[in-house]
Amino acid sequence: MKRKIALTLLFLSLFSSKAVFSYSQKNPKISPYIQFQYFKNNEENSILKTTLTYSKNRMELPLTGMKIAFFSGSGEKTRLAEIITDDKGVAIYNLKHDSDFIADNNGLWPFTSKFGGNDTIESAISELLIRDVTLNMTLTEMDSIKTIVVGAKKKEKGKEVPVSGETVTLYVPRMFSLLPIGEAKLDETGSSSVEFPASLPGDKQGNITIIARFEENAEFGNVEKKSTLKWGLPSAYSVPPGHRALWTKTAPRWMIYTLSILLSGVWGHYLFAIISLIRIRINAKKKKVEKKELFIK
Repeated sequence: MKRKIALTLLFLSLFSSKAVFSYSQKNPKISPYIQFQYFKNNEENSILKTTLTYSKNRMELPLTGMKIAFFSGSGEKTRLAEIITDDKGVAIYNLKHDSDFIADNNGLWPFTSKFGGNDTIESAISELLIRDVTLNMTLTEMDSIKTIVVGAKKKEKGKEVPVSGETVTLYVPRMFSLLPIGEAKLDETGSSSVEFPASLPGDKQGNITIIARFEENAEFGNVEKKSTLKWGLPSAYSVPPGHRALWTKTAPRWMIYTLSILLSGVWGHYLFAIISLIRIRINAKKKKVEKKELFIK
């Protein structure tokens, strides 16, 4: 009797373990992708940004409502905050206090972003080593030639030294994105200059914003400096009377004609189908009457 009970329990344990294994094979955990970035904006505010996503059907989808932990320092790390990802899978922490910036022996700031995982999603971790940099931009005009001068200095062993060999990208904002207008390669003095294009339109007063950036730099992260001044061509965006375009109240004529032809074709097919159904019904009644007459004869 005891032997039968033992065999039964062994069979049940094997069956349950096999079922759990097959379930785990059919429903594997999601492997998330974590992107960890450092930003320093025009107001010298530093930001840590984590984006948590996963891949499904060759599409990158956000993981929302997930808890992201931010840490500072190496070895015994200091927990800075826990932020919940938004609808885009993004969690942002603003570095506020001097205690948030813990430097290692090389003067670098180590930061860590960690997602602990759960029953359906694997854990993920990402680390950054950031060196503090000061980015400056000076705008000068001489003999109608406008020049953008950028300079950068970084901290090494408690001293500020010029940044050389790095590239600063220059932009101006347009309607939907940023327009690159040049790249400044920093020399051994940590500076470089680029001539500003003279034909760029600004607003009605000619104001235009110029942005200088370190982008995804391995040492500095993302650092931005921007300034607005009257270097653009004044632009008036008033629409002349009778002008037809996609953004005006009156559509272009070619669009009206095209839509009219397409709708005429669609409704023409509907009308043809209705007439055909009526003719089929009439022909069926005629044939029925003819059959009755032949039967009577």
